[in-house]
Amino acid sequence: MKYEYETIKYNDNLPAKIRLYDENSEELFSNYHWHKEIELIYVIKGKAKAEKNSEAFDLAKGGVFLLNSGEIHKLSGDCDDTEILMIQLSYDFVKQFDGQLDAHNFVVKPASKAEQLIKRYMCELSDNSLSSFQQYAVLMNILHVMFTYCLRERQISLYGNCKVNFRNAKLAMEYIEEHYREDINLNVMANIVGLNPIYFSKYFKDSTGQGFNAYLGSVRLKHAIDDLLNQGMSIADAASYNGFPNVKSFENACKRSYGLTPLQFKKQQLRVS
Repeated sequence: MKYEYETIKYNDNLPAKIRLYDENSEELFSNYHWHKEIELIYVIKGKAKAEKNSEAFDLAKGGVFLLNSGEIHKLSGDCDDTEILMIQLSYDFVKQFDGQLDAHNFVVKPASKAEQLIKRYMCELSDNSLSSFQQYAVLMNILHVMFTYCLRERQISLYGNCKVNFRNAKLAMEYIEEHYREDINLNVMANIVGLNPIYFSKYFKDSTGQGFNAYLGSVRLKHAIDDLLNQGMSIADAASYNGFPNVKSFENACKRSYGLTPLQFKKQQLRVS
């Protein structure tokens, strides 16, 4: 089984991503993935199914579902009649309110006072007319509920109850996401997770479906393309800022993934939009 590490891009001025998904949101349903953020899902309309650490859950209208940091999960269902509000809270932001958070997790029990309160606040957040300041205030109310009613001693490791042999891959993927702009190589990464480089190379590919260098390149490409399209960076600056040794390597990575150079890809996206 291959698991993708997801990078969450937060809303402006907020320590979270808040997104309302409906039948027009192609990215609502997902493959198995994980992220560092704490995720809350509120089903406004319709129904969906979630899988968390190999356990299946039916998400009915009005239900709240919580995913702790690092839990492997996927979401599926009938997108023709489904509307979901999803909040992905920065783990580092939440952790500043509890220095021992790594030893705890959050549990929202069905029909509990906590679920009712969180549901009320998430209904407020579904109003897209709220300012960033108002959204921040509601997020703090949700955190107050979580810390007051939902905090439990963690019975499993920070990286969930996934197979032991995947934990090092999760550590490596998280490290890459945080340090992809730096000069990372196979030997450095193997040393960080405490494995022999030859073993780590095979292990990482078996765990993720990509070799280490290909995976690192895909992470750099993802961020470089985002900077190129959304931050107004030049091709040279996007390449340099995101860890590519030169423009040529950025172009080659883009051609492998999209069949286009970065310039061609940018022009294509501008035409589409």
